[in-house]
Amino acid sequence: MTTFFFRRSVEKAFQLDEQPVGLSLNPAKTFANPPFITSAVDDVMYIVNQVLDRSLATSQRPVISSVIPMVARVLSSDFIGMIQRKMRDECYPKAAIQGAIPPEQIIIAFFVLINNLDVASDYVERIVLSRMDVSEKAPSLHGNADAPTTPIASMYPFEQDSTFVMSTLRSLHQSFEIKASELISDGIFVAFKNVVKPRLRPILADTFRDIDYQMSSHDLEILIQEAGEEDGDRNSVDLAVQHQFRKGWDALTMPVARILTERNYDRLLSTIIAYLSEVLEKRIWSYYGRLNGIGAARLERDIANIVSVAVRGGRYSLREAFTRCTQICLIMNMEDDEWDEVQAISKARREDDSFDWKIDTEERLRARAMVQNPQK
Repeated sequence: MTTFFFRRSVEKAFQLDEQPVGLSLNPAKTFANPPFITSAVDDVMYIVNQVLDRSLATSQRPVISSVIPMVARVLSSDFIGMIQRKMRDECYPKAAIQGAIPPEQIIIAFFVLINNLDVASDYVERIVLSRMDVSEKAPSLHGNADAPTTPIASMYPFEQDSTFVMSTLRSLHQSFEIKASELISDGIFVAFKNVVKPRLRPILADTFRDIDYQMSSHDLEILIQEAGEEDGDRNSVDLAVQHQFRKGWDALTMPVARILTERNYDRLLSTIIAYLSEVLEKRIWSYYGRLNGIGAARLERDIANIVSVAVRGGRYSLREAFTRCTQICLIMNMEDDEWDEVQAISKARREDDSFDWKIDTEERLRARAMVQNPQK
C-alpha cells in the first residue's frame, strides 16, 4: 500500500509540475532568488519526508527493511527516470543548425532539470542526516543517562536495530546520490558540448585577433603612444587581450551561472576550464616561429591574464589545468643561465629537481625554440 501511495504521489507531482517563471539568459533581466527548480522536487521530497517519518515512528524493523529500500527504488526509477526522460525527449539542447546555439527556453529548461537533480540530492541528504543528528546529553536507553543519542536510537531501543535503521538510511542517500550524480554529469557534458563549446573557440579567436607578437620595441611604443592619444589610456594595448577575453567570457558564463545551482555551475566550469586550457595550449603552440623576445613576454602576460579571468571568484584550484600553458611560457622567457640549469638537471636526471614539470623534455625544447629573436 505504501509503495502504491508513494509511486502515485511521484506521478502526480510530475503531472502538476510547474516551471520557474521569468528566467532568461539575458544578464540585464532580473529574476527571483535561486535555486531554480520545478515544483515536483519540493512535492516529492515532502512525500519522502512524510513516508520516512511514518515508517520510523512504527519502531518496527521489518517496516524499515521494506519501506526505505522501496523509497530508494522509486526515487531512482520514477523520480530520476522522469527527469532523465524530460532531459532526453523534451528539453535536449540541440541547435537546428550545426554550430549554432540551441533555443534559449530549451537551454533554460535543461538547466532547471539539472538543478532538480542537484537540489533533490541535497534534500535527501538533509532528510537522512536530520534523523542521525546527535542530541547532546539526551536520555540514553543503553545505560548512560548523559550519553549522546540520535532520534533513531530513541525510537529503536535495541542497538542492533538502530544500527540497521541508520545503515538503511545511509544506503538510501548513497544510492540516490550515485544515480543523481551520474545523470548530472551527463547533463553537464551535454550543456558544455551543445551550449558552451560552440561559443568558446570564437571567443579565443576574437581575443587574439590583430595581436602581433613580432612587433619590435619601437613599433610597440608607437602603438602605445597612439592608443594613449586616442583614448587617454596607455595601458589599453597591454590589456587588450585581457579586456577582450573578459568581455566574451562574461557574456558566456554569467547567464549560465545565474541559472545553475552553485555546485552545478562549478561542475560545468571545471569542464569548460579543462577544454579552455587545451585550446589555449594549441593557440600558444601556433605562435611557433612568430614570436620575438618582447612578443614572448607579452604572450606570457596575456596567458596569465586570461587565466586570472577564468578562475576569478576564488576558484584558484582550477589554475592547475593551465599548468602546461604557463610552463611553456616560462620556458620561452627563461634567461639563458636558467635554461642551462634546467637542461643540466634534465640531462643528469637528478632526483632533487623540485619543479613539477607537466611538459616533457621534448616539449621544453620545442618551447625554447619558439622565440625567433630572443633579444629583448
